[in-house]
Amino acid sequence: KNIFKFFSNLKFSIAILILIAIIISFGSFIEQDETIVFYKNNYSSINPIFGFIDYNFILNLGLNHIYTTWWFVFFLIIFGFSLFSCTITRQFPLLTNSKKYFFKNKNISLLPLFTKTKNYYYLNEFLIIKLNTIFFYIYQKKNLIYSYKGLLGRISPILVHISLICILIGSFFGAFQEFKAQEVIAKGEIFHIQNIIKIGSLSKINSVNIRVNDFWTQYKKKNINQFYSNLSILDNLGNEISNKTISVNNPLKYKNIDFYQSDWNLIGIRTKLKNNTNIKEYSFFNVKKDKKIWITWINLDNKIYSLLFDQLEESLFIYDENGNFIKKQYLKDKTNPLLLELLTSTGILIKSDLSIPILYFGFGLLIITTLLSCIPYNQIWISSTKKSIWIGSKTNRGFLNLELEFENFLR
Repeated sequence: KNIFKFFSNLKFSIAILILIAIIISFGSFIEQDETIVFYKNNYSSINPIFGFIDYNFILNLGLNHIYTTWWFVFFLIIFGFSLFSCTITRQFPLLTNSKKYFFKNKNISLLPLFTKTKNYYYLNEFLIIKLNTIFFYIYQKKNLIYSYKGLLGRISPILVHISLICILIGSFFGAFQEFKAQEVIAKGEIFHIQNIIKIGSLSKINSVNIRVNDFWTQYKKKNINQFYSNLSILDNLGNEISNKTISVNNPLKYKNIDFYQSDWNLIGIRTKLKNNTNIKEYSFFNVKKDKKIWITWINLDNKIYSLLFDQLEESLFIYDENGNFIKKQYLKDKTNPLLLELLTSTGILIKSDLSIPILYFGFGLLIITTLLSCIPYNQIWISSTKKSIWIGSKTNRGFLNLELEFENFLR
């Protein structure tokens, strides 16, 4: 009991919550799950941030993977146990012992609102009828009447605690179960999940066969508006199980694995001369790492040409071997003896996180119960003797509304 009492202390819970918020703030500006070289390059020990935050500080404390460190998980467990203790020792007893508590001898004159009136014939019965008309639940024991309404406002703090515990469980489970992978696959190829970016210690990667049937782009006002990839899930015999055309924010879902359209690339070009059956393929080279600009060189009729592509606009700039601009060539232009076909690849982001339904449930319940907690919980006591009747009332919020309701009740 003493342990539950200690952990249910409001000041203790707030202190743990503030500490967790401070730790999370470190994770918001310190990049997570990067390589050691990244931290050495960006958090040099020669010029540390605030005089002490360098790569040694980050790596030694595990700030490069805050959400899976043992001490962060420890604080989450402590905070969850604090919510559980408060619910068990404070919230539930108010409900389970409500009738026993409310029918104890209560000095009604100590309530925020109370009045005393002379006991008339059938006054008790008249007050009960009036309480019923304003939707109060009524209990009577001997000469004491207890009534209430707005019980949801009383129960909602318990549900708020339950929703927070669900969020904590989901966050803990997601940190150790989530995995991410990134695959860049040419059109027509079959791939498996191999290039893992992040994997939790409890993650399990299912064996899945995926085929990229097609990839294309949608243009709007001469700019790329959307990317599309048509994917098929195959069984071990190559039979199609599922098929979907994915785009950004429109993934393919299969056995708790989501396949997102995330990137694209040019890997080569096919060329041939008109009336010539010989087809040649040339590889692309990226001009700048962070730019969608490619260059390649082709040999046609013993002449070297440079081809420059920009943003997959279905056009290219052609230069001679001396770097002189010749012309701009559109891929749809079939009148030119040089026919071209771009060889593209699509970038697929693969994610699996079984904690998402738990988190959605927790946040949804938190929103609903937070709104329900605004409902006032009003209570009215009536204690009668042969000569007098004492009437008292109180509420957990909205005292002005209760005062108006109490006055209307007494009229």
